[in-house]
Amino acid sequence: MKNKILVLLLPLLFVLSASAQEGPATWIELGFSKKVIKNLKVEFNPELRLRGDFQLDTYILEAGVAYKVHKYLSVGAYYRYEDAYDYKKSTGAYKNHVALNRIALDAKSGFELKRFDFSFRLRYTNGADFDQSTDDKTSFFRYRAKVDYNINGSKLVPFASVEVFHDLIVNQLDKTRYTAGLAYPFNKHHEVSVYYRLQDYYEPANYMGDKKPSLDIIGLCYNFDF
Repeated sequence: MKNKILVLLLPLLFVLSASAQEGPATWIELGFSKKVIKNLKVEFNPELRLRGDFQLDTYILEAGVAYKVHKYLSVGAYYRYEDAYDYKKSTGAYKNHVALNRIALDAKSGFELKRFDFSFRLRYTNGADFDQSTDDKTSFFRYRAKVDYNINGSKLVPFASVEVFHDLIVNQLDKTRYTAGLAYPFNKHHEVSVYYRLQDYYEPANYMGDKKPSLDIIGLCYNFDF
């Protein structure tokens, strides 16, 4: 019971913290998946991204399939539609929005070691990222390493991950995402999680060479496996 209360309170604490500081962005993620045949499942993953002042930044609609080749390897293919909004604080209005169409190809692997669960993902994505100009038709390799820890006697699962974005056009690193959070599976079908993410950039933000400021993100997730 204490674990359930903690999980229910964590999202509220994160949201209140973000509201008070008006700093962190908020990403709300939903994940729905269903096995259609052995080792093959379909997925639908909508997402809403809000700025630090809770103004709409981006909404995402993603759908795809994942196939488990064997115990240590699975592959996937996804289509993503993103609608990124340009909000101007001085006028309190949205100037315009940019729609992006992207595909992603995944290869995932991992293993368990005592109470630790290690996973690794290589993802290829085409098209411009949501925070870049549509004139930039770059592509990325995204390298992610993640570890989950199984707490003895508790359903709470702490996790941490690092994801690096490699720009394939200019052949250099673009940004890194550092994530730490807690997941709580209510049963084999339902899971909620919260996380803090730091998105750090390598490229300068302008011709003066000023580095683009890092982005603090509070994430709320819900996954349902049919």
